[in-house]
Amino acid sequence: LISIPMLGQADSLNVSVATAIILFEAVRQRN
Repeated sequence: LISIPMLGQADSLNVSVATAIILFEAVRQRN
């Protein structure tokens, strides 16, 4: 999902969303 080509202006947003998802999964699996 992260590697899907998007608008160049949305790259920073995609990185933020991807990071949020990764952190969410890490916390969810830890609990």
